[in-house]
Amino acid sequence: MKQSIIIFLSIFIIFLCIPVFAQKDDPKAVEIVRNAEKLQDLTGLDVTSQFTLIQKREGETDRVLKINIYRRDAKDVFTIIFNYPDSEKGKGYFRSGDGLYFYLPSTREFTYRNRKDDIGSTDVRTDIFSRPQTLKQYNVKLAGTEKISEWECDVIRLDAKVPDVSFPVQKWYVRKTDGLPVKVENYSLSETLLRVFYYISYENLKPGKVIVTRLLAVDPLEKGQKTLVSNENVSIKPIPDYVFSKAFLEEQSR
Repeated sequence: MKQSIIIFLSIFIIFLCIPVFAQKDDPKAVEIVRNAEKLQDLTGLDVTSQFTLIQKREGETDRVLKINIYRRDAKDVFTIIFNYPDSEKGKGYFRSGDGLYFYLPSTREFTYRNRKDDIGSTDVRTDIFSRPQTLKQYNVKLAGTEKISEWECDVIRLDAKVPDVSFPVQKWYVRKTDGLPVKVENYSLSETLLRVFYYISYENLKPGKVIVTRLLAVDPLEKGQKTLVSNENVSIKPIPDYVFSKAFLEEQSR
């Protein structure tokens, strides 16, 4: 009897999952997402830049973080080093594939972290520095059009088809003029709005390749909380292999 119940429950669970995984992507939505990712796919380039994150909370003094980013999408690796304020200096992240490690110079130890970790407890997650793989992770469909600021945008709805994603539901607002996102809304599975990203400006790195230079992340669940991100001094000069290692992070904190 017990075995029959287990078999029944297993079949029932599989049945519930079928609609999620059987969803068909909207070809138009696929084209828009693929084009947006192609423009921001930095495979073949080494990218170095300096990020400033200004976190604002109602009734509190602004909190400022400055970090250096070293990124190589072809190998799916990046290194992040905190250089301001002094209390954060020397801390950093090293990511290789699915492995993300946080380095704390006070203990000289690396701890394994969720690859969706919030950077310095701000509203920005480390996965924004990773090579995008949206179509592998989400089913996508066209959800109409909308005007954001002065831009006419296609609205794309994304529903996760794998569990390991930052947000199970997203809505992208993609400019019709150049195919780049200007706003991304992130929701829970129950469609509670958790975070909103506004892509304020981009920089051309080379023909057909861009990187975001100003970004505003807003936390709708915390009144008045937001993080303004500036990406400056962007370089595509080759980076030594050694930079993409735990040893490099340890060396920088000495």
